[in-house]
Amino acid sequence: CASGRALPAEHTKRPVFRLAGDLEWPRTPRKGFRMLAMRCRKLLFPDQFARAAVLVCTVCLWCLGPTSAAQEAQAVPQQYEDALAALEQGQLETARGLWSALAEQGDAASQYQLARMHHYGTGTARNLVLASTWYRAAAEQGYANAQNALGWRYYNGDGILQDYIEATHWFSRAAINGHTGARNQLGWMFLHGLGVPRDISEAKKWLQDAADRGYAEAQNNLGWMYLKGIGDLEDNGQSLDWIAKAAKQGLAKAQDNLGWMYHTGTGVEKNINQTVHWYRKAALNGHVDAQFKLGTLCYNGTEITQDLPGALRWFEMGAQQNLAQAQFNLGVMYFNGEGAAQDIGKAFAWLEKAAQQEFAIAQYTLGTFYQDGIGVKKNNIRAEQWLNKAVANYEISGNAPEDLNQRYQQLH
Repeated sequence: CASGRALPAEHTKRPVFRLAGDLEWPRTPRKGFRMLAMRCRKLLFPDQFARAAVLVCTVCLWCLGPTSAAQEAQAVPQQYEDALAALEQGQLETARGLWSALAEQGDAASQYQLARMHHYGTGTARNLVLASTWYRAAAEQGYANAQNALGWRYYNGDGILQDYIEATHWFSRAAINGHTGARNQLGWMFLHGLGVPRDISEAKKWLQDAADRGYAEAQNNLGWMYLKGIGDLEDNGQSLDWIAKAAKQGLAKAQDNLGWMYHTGTGVEKNINQTVHWYRKAALNGHVDAQFKLGTLCYNGTEITQDLPGALRWFEMGAQQNLAQAQFNLGVMYFNGEGAAQDIGKAFAWLEKAAQQEFAIAQYTLGTFYQDGIGVKKNNIRAEQWLNKAVANYEISGNAPEDLNQRYQQLH
């Protein structure tokens, strides 16, 4: 995609600054066997060999087959149904009380629902530690949703010490119990070697299974594997097929990926109309990179008709999601009066937000404004503060403006 271009020459009555561009696109997560897993980890696979234990348990679980389907299909207690009804009516304390009583009696479904209430702070103070405790109670009984949730708690380190080995263990159990999301995540763990040795064959197996079941995340992940030729996969249209399926289900990251494919001609013939179509869908679904890309396309006007108000709108959406590049571009547009009336106050506010995120060009820009008195009273102290930060960040990223060192020296 085209990067931010130099701004028009007609803006010569006041300083004009270049927009940020060129993001890297796209980079686009039975009791007896639980005890066996722990013994394997402690006795047979200490420290660096612990990961292999997960594979042993996965094989055991495959041999057993699903264990929770019948359990979860049992008649649900009336008290559980009453709790669901109370939740739907907004009677959160009543729902929590009913589920708490059932959870204490060992009802796995209620333990899971109670864990969710503690997890999300629904009808009670948010408590990730207590949430993990109840997730575990239900997971130990073979409740697939709880097993998957507990896997995510270990994966993210929410209310529990982050542990990819444990995460993979619980994703494995949930996957064997038929949880489609867990099958996708287990494939992801094998793909990236998280908690288990990297195994592309296993990754593809689990992702393919979840994708065939219509799980959008897995379809996107599998499509990306084909697109990048991971594991010597040959892409004969599978990448487009799978990513398009995920995009049509409304998965924002897949919509962004599909837009990128059409924009760059990767895995499909270039098509700017399809590019804008899918970027727009992703952007409206809240995908911040797609918002930035659309803003850049609208601003540049080289591939589509220039639309400065549209660029301002898309950059503002990205800026509200705290994307530093979008915040900087929005500040520049307000400073130059592009897409809206000039507003120095808004310009400085957005430039400062970007600068506070260590975005070097924003720090440099603020430094020059204060040093030269552009749109603000001269202030060498503030200028030095921002230029110091810019120098430090450009030492890491490189590509410093030509006059940065000269300005820096003038203040020292």
